[in-house]
Amino acid sequence: MLKKLILAALVVTSAVFAQNNIKVGARAAGTFGTAWGENTDMLEIGWGAGFNVGADAQIVVNPMLSVVAGLGIDYRRISWDVGEMMKKTMGAFVDDDYGYSGYGYGGYSSSQYQKAMNIMYSTKVTFSFLYIDIPVVARISPVPNFFIDAGAYLGINVSASATAEVETLGLENTEDLDSDMKKTMDFGLIAGLGYSITDKIDIYFRAVFGLTNMIDMDKAGSYFTSSNDDSSSSYSYDDEDEDEGSSVDFGFKNMRLQLGLTFWFM
Repeated sequence: MLKKLILAALVVTSAVFAQNNIKVGARAAGTFGTAWGENTDMLEIGWGAGFNVGADAQIVVNPMLSVVAGLGIDYRRISWDVGEMMKKTMGAFVDDDYGYSGYGYGGYSSSQYQKAMNIMYSTKVTFSFLYIDIPVVARISPVPNFFIDAGAYLGINVSASATAEVETLGLENTEDLDSDMKKTMDFGLIAGLGYSITDKIDIYFRAVFGLTNMIDMDKAGSYFTSSNDDSSSSYSYDDEDEDEGSSVDFGFKNMRLQLGLTFWFM
């Protein structure tokens, strides 16, 4: 009985593929992205390259509408200029024109303190993320060969790390982000367009906008801008609003551009 059921399923599946109702293919895309969210402009977040690879299944509803679901790997890199951020937030307070010239600060002379701040000013961090990527889009073809995609994606974090680089010292160190600093799930929206070169090959462009934070930037920011001791050069994200009893919230949502190709082999 079981053999008969399996045989029947295979026959039905073969019939569906024969009628071109379902297509299966492999895709690969180069990506370029950054992070967006609350007060992100204060952080000096930059862009970084990555890639997205996986498999897609396209269910054709009619000549103008189909649904494309995928499963793959999404690698993201995002840069963060910590030094430039610190210049904006603390630069005025350590500049000689504001009264620190010739005076001690936190047990340091002004020149020693300035050297310490110059080290901080040359610090940059690059975040690297690896996600299991599950996109689902509705594909509309208003004219032959041209299509528009609109849908959503779910990302499941596999790994998250940060590489800190201090240019003035020539130092570089990579660490995995703590579990309480990174987020497991990432959800967002997809919008794109593309062109079918042949029945087997599609090229596409997509813009991806995350709706959830990839990491807790408040914790990450305090970690990377605070020294290991309790010296006065450490900086907390809560300092700016300490008098009001509140802190500044920082968003870190995914925003990426994808340019890729799909090869339909079935």
